[in-house]
Amino acid sequence: MTARLRPRDKLLYGPADFGGNLVGVVGNTWLLYYLVNIAGLAPLPAGLAFLAGRLFDALVDPAIGALSDRLRERRGRLWFTRVFAVPAGLVFAALWLIPYVEGTPARFVLAALGFMALSALYSLATIPYLALGPELTPDSDERTSLNSYRLAFSMLATLVGVALPPLLVLGLTGARDLAASPPGGWLVVGVLCAAAASSALLVTGFGVREPVRTRRGEESPPLTLRAVRELLGTFGLKPLLGVFVLVTVALTITNSILPFFLESVLRLPGALQAPLLGGLFVVAILGFAGWAWLSARIGKRAGVMLGLGLMVVSLLLYVYAVPRGVVSPSLIGTIVVNGLGLAAVSLFPWAMLPDVLEFDELRSGLRREGLLYALLLFALKAAGSFGVFSNALVTSLLGYVPGSAAQSPETVRGIALMMGPVPCLLYLLALVFAWRYPITRENHAEARADLAARATPPAPPGPRPAPAPLGGQEAHD
Repeated sequence: MTARLRPRDKLLYGPADFGGNLVGVVGNTWLLYYLVNIAGLAPLPAGLAFLAGRLFDALVDPAIGALSDRLRERRGRLWFTRVFAVPAGLVFAALWLIPYVEGTPARFVLAALGFMALSALYSLATIPYLALGPELTPDSDERTSLNSYRLAFSMLATLVGVALPPLLVLGLTGARDLAASPPGGWLVVGVLCAAAASSALLVTGFGVREPVRTRRGEESPPLTLRAVRELLGTFGLKPLLGVFVLVTVALTITNSILPFFLESVLRLPGALQAPLLGGLFVVAILGFAGWAWLSARIGKRAGVMLGLGLMVVSLLLYVYAVPRGVVSPSLIGTIVVNGLGLAAVSLFPWAMLPDVLEFDELRSGLRREGLLYALLLFALKAAGSFGVFSNALVTSLLGYVPGSAAQSPETVRGIALMMGPVPCLLYLLALVFAWRYPITRENHAEARADLAARATPPAPPGPRPAPAPLGGQEAHD
């Protein structure tokens, strides 16, 4: 591995995350809304279909990660990305055909099976890709830079996935409200997103040159519970997993409730939602460079804690301070604060994760990038499914009326609760875990030095010195 990467290498590494995140964002933000308002499923069955697919995916992720570790020398990590990019896109496009299937039970079954197939295929395409990142550079700060490039593409996918669908649907169908739009416009959105996601995955799959791998330590063993327990006990991993899971649940709750919040609480028409959301993610994309610069001075832990604080402030402002029905200066300011916080909580956990690998290798003698990223995605997908299902459950219990922007006061208060206080509590808990994260630039450098010392072969022995004559031997002869 080389410590420094060329900007070209970082740019080519990023598009695959655009593809994977585009599917994730469109799924988390719009598929629940689509299944309820367009496909005609009740909120609770729609949430159950989503949950079934994600939990199935989470169960197979560790096996995919372990397989990637075992095949990395023979196939490479990006072989998986090249093979599974197109099948994953085709399944995603097919999910938007659900309203054309007759009967609510059949739609539910198709949604659940489609989510299961989609999640497994995208895991096969993206887990090995993510595991490649730590192999590209061992330097802690350079990993932050690489992840800033990757997450800029990821945030661009979030911008496209959140802001573009309502513009396309309203423009193609002529509908005034998204909740009453016909399914044809949504099908176009699904096909376009699938094509863009598969193409982006293939750009990285064929464009990035993987490092020449030399075997370090023994070959990665098959997946066992013992291997999982060993990895979970790695120095620094548990508090970092706490940050990841809590941030993911909070982001998933806000992402999947966002269309309901903008439409029914802030009372903003669809034509205004897209530019406001676009501004949010543009701020986040521009913020990555600033956060990467700042982390070299204050450290990753301080950076993520600052970002968590900004997220709490911005969500409370959305719910309790922003005027309804208008684009006000306070709304614009809140969007800026939210975008900066979003960049930090997106960047730093992913930049902190690769540093754990050196401590695992010090203890076990193994490189287990694939298993580490698979276990992380297992946790994140389960957390994300819980976030989406919680919104489905809340909207069902509060009597959400599908197909209508106007909702009862009780429903509006419940949506506002899921947009503000609930995710804020999760971010505050994540602050506690971030405070306990023990890896610093200094102890990570020491771990790298110890690994380098282990890998350095001992110096070859020199010529043997002639033995000294025994005392008195010459005189005796």
